[in-house]
Amino acid sequence: MLKVNGLEITARSTKERLVKGISFEVGKGETLGLIGESGSGKSLTSKAVMGLLNSRIFKVNGSIRWNGQEMLGKKAKLPKGWRGQQIALIMQNPMTAFAPMIKLGKQIEIGFDLKGRNAKKTFYEQLDSALKSVNLGDMKKILGSYPDELSGGMLQRVMIAITLLKKPELIIADECTTAVDAASEYMILNRIEEQRRNGMSMIVITHDFGVAARLCDRVAVMRLGSIIEQGKTLDVFRSPQTEYTHELAAASVLFREGVC
Repeated sequence: MLKVNGLEITARSTKERLVKGISFEVGKGETLGLIGESGSGKSLTSKAVMGLLNSRIFKVNGSIRWNGQEMLGKKAKLPKGWRGQQIALIMQNPMTAFAPMIKLGKQIEIGFDLKGRNAKKTFYEQLDSALKSVNLGDMKKILGSYPDELSGGMLQRVMIAITLLKKPELIIADECTTAVDAASEYMILNRIEEQRRNGMSMIVITHDFGVAARLCDRVAVMRLGSIIEQGKTLDVFRSPQTEYTHELAAASVLFREGVC
């Protein structure tokens, strides 16, 4: 479904290559983990796939193909509404995902283009269930709130709930459980696993080997803008081919407990 080939991202002001010719692909119903420490280029890669990098700040080269259609450069012919409908991004920082001066309920209603009383009634029943599935119980209060009236963890869970409700073909989840408590993380991961079983494709961006081991079929390890190792998840975790991957694995509770 998604094929990235030779992706390079360069900062125009400094000419520094931030992502250095990486390649990977994601098949239908498959979950790929992008693993690495902060600054390795994971989030930049996700934003390049979504077409969210400011062209005045970043220069993007290479190829990103979605279902065979080129998404970069002059050959790009993207269908209307593809962002969110076909590929959706759960951002690492939920505070930047919502307009600050509009109540969440209005933003969500606009995003789903709801028309008609019956459509709205059915939607809000589904939304209530989706919010409860990520440990958010008071839908009325949430929809009547401005973004800055909720915590970062609550906003992140709202973002996850509405993204899963849209049922895109591919979800890019960028550190989607970092701002939530343990109980909420457990519920979120269960919800994501349910979507995987239903055939949704995913890219999970994380530094947590436990999350990657639970969710990902394959992983690609990033360091300083390059992919230094990739393969089936347990193969990479059990027999890392680079010292960097071994150090990342050794830092995880899952590795120390002997699961991988």
